[in-house]
Amino acid sequence: MAVTNTAFEVAPLERLVHPLPTESANGTAARRSEAFAWIAEHGMPTRHDEPWHYSPHNELGTAMGNAAPAQARSVDPSTIESLAGQHGGPRLVFVNGFYSADLSDPATSSEVWCGPGGQVPSEQHSLVETAEAREFTDGFHALNRADGGEAAVVIAAPGSTTDAPIHIVHLTAPGDTLEVAHPRTVIVIGQNASAAIIESFVGLDGAALRNTDTTISLGADATLTHHRVQTEAGEAIHIGHTDVIQAANSTLMSTSVMFGARIARNAFRVEFTGEHATANLSGIQVLNEGQRHDTMITADHRASSCYSDQEFKSVIEERSRSSFSGHIIVRPGVVDTDAHQTNRNLLLSPNGQADTRPWLEIFADDVRCTHGATVGRLDDEALFYLRSRGIEADLARSMLIDAFIREVIDTVKPKSLRDHLKAIVAAKHAEVSIGHDDLHREAKRLDAS
Repeated sequence: MAVTNTAFEVAPLERLVHPLPTESANGTAARRSEAFAWIAEHGMPTRHDEPWHYSPHNELGTAMGNAAPAQARSVDPSTIESLAGQHGGPRLVFVNGFYSADLSDPATSSEVWCGPGGQVPSEQHSLVETAEAREFTDGFHALNRADGGEAAVVIAAPGSTTDAPIHIVHLTAPGDTLEVAHPRTVIVIGQNASAAIIESFVGLDGAALRNTDTTISLGADATLTHHRVQTEAGEAIHIGHTDVIQAANSTLMSTSVMFGARIARNAFRVEFTGEHATANLSGIQVLNEGQRHDTMITADHRASSCYSDQEFKSVIEERSRSSFSGHIIVRPGVVDTDAHQTNRNLLLSPNGQADTRPWLEIFADDVRCTHGATVGRLDDEALFYLRSRGIEADLARSMLIDAFIREVIDTVKPKSLRDHLKAIVAAKHAEVSIGHDDLHREAKRLDAS
Protein backbone atom coordinates (compact mmCIF):
# COMPACT_ATOMS: atom_id res chain seq x y z
CA MET A 1 0.00 0.00 0.00
CA ALA A 2 1.47 3.34 -0.99
CA VAL A 3 1.36 6.19 1.50
CA THR A 4 -0.07 9.01 -0.57
CA ASN A 5 -2.33 12.03 -0.40
CA THR A 6 -3.68 11.77 -3.94
CA ALA A 7 -7.18 10.26 -4.27
CA PHE A 8 -6.59 8.49 -0.99
CA GLU A 9 -8.45 5.23 -0.43
CA VAL A 10 -9.39 4.50 3.19
CA ALA A 11 -10.36 0.86 2.59
CA PRO A 12 -6.80 -0.55 2.90
CA LEU A 13 -6.47 1.11 6.32
CA GLU A 14 -9.67 -0.36 7.73
CA ARG A 15 -8.04 -3.74 8.14
CA LEU A 16 -5.35 -2.15 10.37
CA VAL A 17 -7.83 -1.50 13.20
CA HIS A 18 -9.77 -3.93 15.35
CA PRO A 19 -13.44 -4.52 14.55
CA LEU A 20 -15.70 -2.61 16.92
CA PRO A 21 -17.48 -4.92 19.36
CA THR A 22 -21.23 -5.07 18.91
CA GLU A 23 -21.75 -3.54 22.36
CA SER A 24 -19.45 -0.56 21.69
CA ALA A 25 -20.79 2.89 22.49
CA ASN A 26 -22.15 5.08 19.74
CA GLY A 27 -19.42 7.60 20.53
CA THR A 28 -16.72 5.07 19.64
CA ALA A 29 -18.31 4.33 16.28
CA ALA A 30 -18.71 8.06 15.64
CA ARG A 31 -15.02 8.70 16.39
CA ARG A 32 -14.00 5.95 14.00
CA SER A 33 -16.19 7.40 11.27
CA GLU A 34 -14.79 10.88 11.91
CA ALA A 35 -11.20 9.60 11.83
CA PHE A 36 -11.60 7.75 8.54
CA ALA A 37 -13.39 10.74 7.02
CA TRP A 38 -10.41 12.91 8.00
CA ILE A 39 -7.98 10.44 6.42
CA ALA A 40 -10.08 10.27 3.25
CA GLU A 41 -9.83 14.06 2.95
CA HIS A 42 -6.22 14.60 4.01
CA GLY A 43 -4.51 11.28 3.30
CA MET A 44 -1.49 9.84 5.03
CA PRO A 45 1.78 11.76 5.43
CA THR A 46 4.18 12.07 2.51
CA ARG A 47 7.63 13.55 2.11
CA HIS A 48 5.95 16.77 0.97
CA ASP A 49 4.49 17.25 4.47
CA GLU A 50 7.12 19.29 6.30
CA PRO A 51 6.82 17.51 9.68
CA TRP A 52 7.38 14.18 7.89
CA HIS A 53 10.08 15.26 5.47
CA TYR A 54 12.84 13.03 6.87
CA SER A 55 10.74 9.91 7.52
CA PRO A 56 11.32 6.68 5.49
CA HIS A 57 7.92 6.67 3.76
CA ASN A 58 8.53 3.66 1.53
CA GLU A 59 9.31 1.43 4.49
CA LEU A 60 6.33 2.75 6.45
CA GLY A 61 4.05 2.11 3.50
CA THR A 62 5.34 -1.42 3.04
CA ALA A 63 4.86 -2.22 6.73
CA MET A 64 1.31 -0.89 6.74
CA GLY A 65 0.51 -2.89 3.65
CA ASN A 66 1.64 -6.12 5.35
CA ALA A 67 0.30 -5.61 8.88
CA ALA A 68 -2.79 -6.95 10.63
CA PRO A 69 -4.30 -5.87 13.99
CA ALA A 70 -2.27 -7.05 16.98
CA GLN A 71 -3.71 -9.71 19.26
CA ALA A 72 -3.83 -9.85 23.05
CA ARG A 73 -1.04 -11.94 24.59
CA SER A 74 0.15 -12.76 28.08
CA VAL A 75 3.63 -12.04 29.43
CA ASP A 76 5.40 -12.82 32.68
CA PRO A 77 5.62 -10.08 35.38
CA SER A 78 9.40 -10.44 35.45
CA THR A 79 9.46 -9.51 31.75
CA ILE A 80 7.79 -6.18 32.50
CA GLU A 81 10.26 -5.34 35.25
CA SER A 82 13.23 -6.36 33.11
CA LEU A 83 12.17 -4.24 30.14
CA ALA A 84 10.57 -1.24 31.89
CA GLY A 85 11.99 -1.24 35.42
CA GLN A 86 10.22 -0.93 38.76
CA HIS A 87 9.73 2.60 40.09
CA GLY A 88 7.66 2.23 43.23
CA GLY A 89 4.35 3.85 42.30
CA PRO A 90 1.10 2.79 40.63
CA ARG A 91 1.53 0.93 37.35
CA LEU A 92 -0.67 0.33 34.31
CA VAL A 93 0.40 -2.32 31.81
CA PHE A 94 -0.99 -2.71 28.29
CA VAL A 95 0.17 -5.53 26.01
CA ASN A 96 -0.40 -4.88 22.31
CA GLY A 97 -2.86 -2.17 23.32
CA PHE A 98 -4.89 -4.46 25.62
CA TYR A 99 -5.08 -3.74 29.35
CA SER A 100 -3.50 -6.39 31.58
CA ALA A 101 -5.12 -6.32 35.02
CA ASP A 102 -2.82 -9.06 36.32
CA LEU A 103 0.31 -7.01 35.58
CA SER A 104 -1.09 -3.66 36.73
CA ASP A 105 -1.31 -1.93 40.09
CA PRO A 106 -3.68 0.99 39.51
CA ALA A 107 -4.38 3.89 41.86
CA THR A 108 -7.94 4.87 42.79
CA SER A 109 -7.47 7.34 45.66
CA SER A 110 -9.18 10.70 46.04
CA GLU A 111 -5.89 12.30 44.96
CA VAL A 112 -5.34 10.44 41.70
CA TRP A 113 -7.19 7.91 39.58
CA CYS A 114 -5.42 5.74 37.02
CA GLY A 115 -6.69 2.75 35.13
CA PRO A 116 -8.06 1.62 31.75
CA GLY A 117 -10.41 3.92 29.87
CA GLY A 118 -13.35 1.54 30.24
CA GLN A 119 -13.24 1.92 34.03
CA VAL A 120 -13.08 5.72 34.29
CA PRO A 121 -15.63 6.90 36.89
CA SER A 122 -18.72 8.37 35.27
CA GLU A 123 -18.19 11.76 36.92
CA GLN A 124 -14.80 12.04 35.20
CA HIS A 125 -15.81 10.96 31.68
CA SER A 126 -16.09 14.58 30.56
CA LEU A 127 -12.46 15.26 31.55
CA VAL A 128 -11.23 12.49 29.29
CA GLU A 129 -13.54 13.46 26.45
CA THR A 130 -12.43 17.09 26.63
CA ALA A 131 -8.76 16.12 26.66
CA GLU A 132 -9.22 13.96 23.55
CA ALA A 133 -11.36 16.45 21.63
CA ARG A 134 -8.40 17.59 19.57
CA GLU A 135 -8.09 18.04 15.82
CA PHE A 136 -6.10 15.29 14.12
CA THR A 137 -2.56 16.33 13.22
CA ASP A 138 -1.88 13.63 10.59
CA GLY A 139 -3.18 10.36 9.23
CA PHE A 140 -1.39 8.19 11.80
CA HIS A 141 -2.94 10.22 14.61
CA ALA A 142 -6.38 9.74 13.07
CA LEU A 143 -5.73 6.03 12.54
CA ASN A 144 -4.92 5.63 16.23
CA ARG A 145 -8.27 7.13 17.20
CA ALA A 146 -10.07 5.03 14.57
CA ASP A 147 -8.92 1.87 16.30
CA GLY A 148 -10.98 2.78 19.37
CA GLY A 149 -8.84 0.74 21.78
CA GLU A 150 -8.89 1.21 25.52
CA ALA A 151 -6.65 4.05 26.71
CA ALA A 152 -4.41 4.24 29.75
CA VAL A 153 -5.93 7.07 31.79
CA VAL A 154 -4.44 9.16 34.61
CA ILE A 155 -6.51 11.87 36.34
CA ALA A 156 -4.92 13.97 39.10
CA ALA A 157 -7.49 15.83 41.19
CA PRO A 158 -7.17 19.62 41.62
CA GLY A 159 -4.66 20.46 44.35
CA SER A 160 -3.35 16.88 44.59
CA THR A 161 0.27 15.75 44.82
CA THR A 162 1.56 12.26 44.02
CA ASP A 163 4.29 10.76 46.22
CA ALA A 164 5.65 8.35 43.60
CA PRO A 165 5.67 8.38 39.79
CA ILE A 166 2.80 6.73 37.95
CA HIS A 167 4.20 4.22 35.49
CA ILE A 168 2.41 3.44 32.21
CA VAL A 169 3.88 0.50 30.31
CA HIS A 170 2.93 -0.22 26.70
CA LEU A 171 4.52 -3.54 25.76
CA THR A 172 4.86 -5.00 22.27
CA ALA A 173 4.49 -8.78 22.06
CA PRO A 174 4.92 -9.70 18.35
CA GLY A 175 3.13 -12.58 16.65
CA ASP A 176 4.22 -14.85 13.82
CA THR A 177 3.32 -12.18 11.26
CA LEU A 178 3.62 -8.40 11.27
CA GLU A 179 1.02 -6.81 13.53
CA VAL A 180 0.03 -3.22 14.27
CA ALA A 181 -1.27 -1.86 17.58
CA HIS A 182 -2.51 1.62 18.48
CA PRO A 183 -1.76 2.29 22.18
CA ARG A 184 -3.32 5.40 23.74
CA THR A 185 -2.65 7.38 26.90
CA VAL A 186 -4.77 10.20 28.35
CA ILE A 187 -3.35 12.33 31.19
CA VAL A 188 -5.38 15.05 32.94
CA ILE A 189 -3.64 17.09 35.66
CA GLY A 190 -6.10 19.26 37.54
CA GLN A 191 -5.72 22.85 38.66
CA ASN A 192 -2.81 23.37 41.09
CA ALA A 193 -2.03 19.64 41.04
CA SER A 194 1.44 18.11 40.77
CA ALA A 195 2.30 14.71 39.30
CA ALA A 196 5.13 12.63 37.86
CA ILE A 197 4.44 10.14 35.07
CA ILE A 198 6.66 7.69 33.21
CA GLU A 199 5.55 6.28 29.87
CA SER A 200 7.54 3.20 28.83
CA PHE A 201 7.25 1.77 25.33
CA VAL A 202 9.05 -1.57 25.39
CA GLY A 203 8.97 -4.73 23.31
CA LEU A 204 9.87 -8.37 22.93
CA ASP A 205 11.95 -9.50 19.96
CA GLY A 206 10.22 -9.63 16.60
CA ALA A 207 8.86 -7.38 13.87
CA ALA A 208 5.98 -5.11 14.90
CA LEU A 209 4.38 -1.77 14.05
CA ARG A 210 3.28 0.58 16.85
CA ASN A 211 1.24 3.74 16.30
CA THR A 212 0.96 5.49 19.67
CA ASP A 213 -0.89 8.56 20.89
CA THR A 214 -0.62 10.45 24.20
CA THR A 215 -2.84 13.38 25.16
CA ILE A 216 -1.87 15.54 28.15
CA SER A 217 -3.97 18.35 29.65
CA LEU A 218 -2.47 20.62 32.32
CA GLY A 219 -4.85 22.80 34.32
CA ALA A 220 -4.02 26.26 35.65
CA ASP A 221 -0.99 26.24 38.00
CA ALA A 222 -0.52 22.49 37.43
CA THR A 223 2.92 20.85 37.33
CA LEU A 224 3.87 17.66 35.47
CA THR A 225 7.18 15.82 35.27
CA HIS A 226 6.90 13.49 32.30
CA HIS A 227 9.34 10.93 30.90
CA ARG A 228 8.70 9.20 27.59
CA VAL A 229 10.99 6.19 27.21
CA GLN A 230 11.03 4.21 23.95
CA THR A 231 13.16 1.04 24.05
CA GLU A 232 11.34 -1.19 21.57
CA ALA A 233 13.04 -4.27 20.11
CA GLY A 234 15.39 -3.91 17.14
CA GLU A 235 12.91 -5.01 14.43
CA ALA A 236 10.06 -2.77 15.56
CA ILE A 237 8.66 0.35 13.89
CA HIS A 238 7.46 2.92 16.40
CA ILE A 239 5.39 6.00 15.50
CA GLY A 240 4.78 8.23 18.51
CA HIS A 241 2.58 11.29 18.91
CA THR A 242 2.22 13.39 22.08
CA ASP A 243 -0.11 16.39 22.34
CA VAL A 244 0.08 18.71 25.38
CA ILE A 245 -2.30 21.55 26.28
CA GLN A 246 -1.07 23.97 28.96
CA ALA A 247 -3.30 26.39 30.85
CA ALA A 248 -2.12 29.55 32.61
CA ASN A 249 0.88 29.26 34.97
CA SER A 250 1.27 25.53 34.32
CA THR A 251 4.69 23.88 34.19
CA LEU A 252 5.81 20.89 32.11
CA MET A 253 9.18 19.18 32.42
CA SER A 254 9.41 16.41 29.84
CA THR A 255 12.25 14.14 28.77
CA SER A 256 12.05 11.94 25.67
CA VAL A 257 14.37 8.96 25.32
CA MET A 258 14.64 6.95 22.08
CA PHE A 259 16.97 3.97 22.16
CA GLY A 260 15.01 1.19 20.45
CA ALA A 261 13.18 0.29 17.22
CA ARG A 262 14.57 0.02 13.71
CA ILE A 263 12.45 3.00 12.65
CA ALA A 264 11.15 5.42 15.27
CA ARG A 265 9.40 8.77 15.31
CA ASN A 266 8.72 11.06 18.26
CA ALA A 267 6.33 13.92 17.48
CA PHE A 268 5.84 16.06 20.58
CA ARG A 269 3.60 19.13 20.45
CA VAL A 270 2.97 21.66 23.23
CA GLU A 271 0.25 24.28 22.91
CA PHE A 272 0.12 27.20 25.33
CA THR A 273 -3.46 28.34 25.87
CA GLY A 274 -2.91 30.39 29.06
CA GLU A 275 -0.39 33.05 30.01
CA HIS A 276 2.82 32.46 32.01
CA ALA A 277 3.04 28.75 31.20
CA THR A 278 6.43 27.00 30.99
CA ALA A 279 7.61 23.93 29.07
CA ASN A 280 11.12 22.49 29.39
CA LEU A 281 11.56 19.75 26.78
CA SER A 282 14.69 17.63 26.50
CA GLY A 283 15.62 14.38 24.84
CA ILE A 284 18.29 11.94 23.75
CA GLN A 285 18.53 9.52 20.82
CA VAL A 286 21.19 6.82 20.70
CA LEU A 287 21.36 4.99 17.37
CA ASN A 288 23.42 2.17 15.93
CA GLU A 289 23.15 -0.73 13.48
CA GLY A 290 21.29 1.25 10.82
CA GLN A 291 18.50 2.65 12.99
CA ARG A 292 16.42 5.55 11.68
CA HIS A 293 15.01 7.97 14.31
CA ASP A 294 13.06 11.19 13.75
CA THR A 295 12.19 13.80 16.38
CA MET A 296 9.64 16.52 15.66
CA ILE A 297 9.12 19.05 18.48
CA THR A 298 6.57 21.86 18.27
CA ALA A 299 6.02 24.70 20.75
CA ASP A 300 2.88 26.61 19.76
CA HIS A 301 2.71 29.92 21.63
CA ARG A 302 -0.95 30.96 21.53
CA ALA A 303 -0.83 32.92 24.80
CA SER A 304 1.43 35.73 25.97
CA SER A 305 4.31 35.57 28.47
CA CYS A 306 5.03 31.86 27.99
CA TYR A 307 8.42 30.13 28.01
CA SER A 308 9.56 27.08 26.05
CA ASP A 309 12.95 25.44 25.85
CA GLN A 310 13.97 22.54 23.60
CA GLU A 311 17.26 20.74 24.20
CA PHE A 312 17.76 17.53 22.23
CA LYS A 313 20.79 15.36 21.51
CA SER A 314 21.65 12.46 19.25
CA VAL A 315 24.48 9.94 19.24
CA ILE A 316 24.78 8.32 15.80
CA GLU A 317 26.95 5.35 14.98
CA GLU A 318 27.56 3.15 11.94
CA ARG A 319 24.97 3.63 9.16
CA SER A 320 22.29 5.13 11.39
CA ARG A 321 20.44 8.34 10.68
CA SER A 322 18.71 10.79 13.00
CA SER A 323 16.68 13.90 12.31
CA PHE A 324 15.49 16.74 14.53
CA SER A 325 12.97 19.42 13.59
CA GLY A 326 12.36 22.10 16.21
CA HIS A 327 9.20 24.06 15.41
CA ILE A 328 8.42 27.28 17.28
CA ILE A 329 5.19 29.13 16.48
CA VAL A 330 4.35 32.56 17.91
CA ARG A 331 0.79 33.54 17.01
CA PRO A 332 -0.30 37.08 16.04
CA GLY A 333 -0.96 39.33 19.01
CA VAL A 334 1.07 37.16 21.41
CA VAL A 335 3.65 39.22 23.35
CA ASP A 336 6.54 38.62 25.74
CA THR A 337 7.36 35.18 24.31
CA ASP A 338 10.59 33.46 25.34
CA ALA A 339 11.40 30.39 23.21
CA HIS A 340 14.69 28.55 22.69
CA GLN A 341 15.93 25.39 21.04
CA THR A 342 19.23 23.54 20.88
CA ASN A 343 20.09 20.38 18.95
CA ARG A 344 23.50 18.72 19.31
CA ASN A 345 24.53 15.66 17.33
CA LEU A 346 27.54 13.44 17.92
CA LEU A 347 28.63 11.38 14.90
CA LEU A 348 30.72 8.35 15.83
CA SER A 349 31.07 7.04 12.28
CA PRO A 350 31.64 8.64 8.87
CA ASN A 351 28.69 6.55 7.65
CA GLY A 352 26.23 8.07 10.14
CA GLN A 353 23.96 10.98 9.26
CA ALA A 354 22.26 13.72 11.25
CA ASP A 355 19.65 16.13 9.85
CA THR A 356 18.77 19.12 11.99
CA ARG A 357 16.33 21.87 11.15
CA PRO A 358 15.18 24.91 13.13
CA TRP A 359 11.70 25.91 12.01
CA LEU A 360 10.48 29.25 13.35
CA GLU A 361 7.16 30.90 12.48
CA ILE A 362 6.94 34.22 14.30
CA PHE A 363 3.96 36.48 13.68
CA ALA A 364 4.58 38.95 16.53
CA ASP A 365 7.24 41.49 17.48
CA ASP A 366 7.77 41.20 21.24
CA VAL A 367 9.63 37.88 21.26
CA ARG A 368 12.93 36.33 22.36
CA CYS A 369 13.58 33.30 20.17
CA THR A 370 16.91 31.55 19.72
CA HIS A 371 18.07 28.36 18.04
CA GLY A 372 21.32 26.51 17.66
CA ALA A 373 22.46 23.22 16.14
CA THR A 374 25.74 21.33 15.91
CA VAL A 375 26.78 18.16 14.11
CA GLY A 376 30.27 16.87 14.77
CA ARG A 377 32.59 14.16 15.96
CA LEU A 378 34.33 13.82 19.31
CA ASP A 379 36.41 16.83 20.32
CA ASP A 380 40.05 16.16 19.33
CA GLU A 381 41.35 18.61 21.95
CA ALA A 382 39.34 16.93 24.70
CA LEU A 383 40.62 13.53 23.59
CA PHE A 384 44.19 14.83 23.53
CA TYR A 385 43.77 16.31 27.01
CA LEU A 386 42.53 13.01 28.46
CA ARG A 387 45.29 11.05 26.68
CA SER A 388 47.88 13.48 28.04
CA ARG A 389 46.67 12.65 31.54
CA GLY A 390 47.46 8.99 31.05
CA ILE A 391 44.02 7.72 29.99
CA GLU A 392 43.90 5.01 27.34
CA ALA A 393 42.36 6.00 23.99
CA ASP A 394 39.29 3.75 24.25
CA LEU A 395 38.57 4.87 27.81
CA ALA A 396 38.98 8.54 26.88
CA ARG A 397 36.58 8.14 23.97
CA SER A 398 34.07 6.38 26.21
CA MET A 399 34.28 9.09 28.86
CA LEU A 400 33.44 11.83 26.34
CA ILE A 401 30.50 9.91 24.87
CA ASP A 402 29.24 9.04 28.33
CA ALA A 403 29.41 12.69 29.42
CA PHE A 404 27.49 13.79 26.31
CA ILE A 405 24.65 11.34 27.00
CA ARG A 406 24.51 11.84 30.74
CA GLU A 407 23.87 15.56 30.46
CA VAL A 408 20.32 14.46 29.67
CA ILE A 409 19.99 11.19 31.57
CA ASP A 410 21.37 12.58 34.85
CA THR A 411 18.41 14.99 35.02
CA VAL A 412 15.91 12.09 35.03
CA LYS A 413 14.10 11.26 38.27
CA PRO A 414 13.48 8.90 40.01
CA LYS A 415 16.87 7.29 40.46
CA SER A 416 15.43 3.89 39.54
CA LEU A 417 14.59 5.15 36.05
CA ARG A 418 17.91 6.93 35.70
CA ASP A 419 19.79 3.74 36.58
CA HIS A 420 17.57 1.73 34.22
CA LEU A 421 18.41 4.05 31.31
CA LYS A 422 22.13 3.96 32.07
CA ALA A 423 22.05 0.17 31.98
CA ILE A 424 20.30 0.22 28.59
CA VAL A 425 22.91 2.60 27.17
CA ALA A 426 25.70 0.42 28.53
CA ALA A 427 24.20 -2.65 26.87
CA LYS A 428 23.50 -0.82 23.59
CA HIS A 429 26.95 0.69 23.15
CA ALA A 430 30.03 -1.07 24.43
CA GLU A 431 31.98 2.17 24.11
CA VAL A 432 29.74 3.93 26.65
CA SER A 433 29.57 0.99 29.01
CA ILE A 434 31.81 2.53 31.62
CA GLY A 435 30.38 2.12 35.08
CA HIS A 436 29.72 5.15 37.25
CA ASP A 437 32.37 3.99 39.75
CA ASP A 438 34.99 3.79 36.99
CA LEU A 439 34.24 7.33 35.85
CA HIS A 440 34.25 8.58 39.44
CA ARG A 441 37.65 7.01 40.13
CA GLU A 442 39.07 8.50 36.91
CA ALA A 443 37.73 11.95 37.81
CA LYS A 444 39.30 11.77 41.30
CA ARG A 445 42.61 10.65 39.83
CA LEU A 446 42.61 13.58 37.39
CA ASP A 447 41.79 16.06 40.14
CA ALA A 448 44.66 14.74 42.25
CA SER A 449 47.22 14.82 39.43
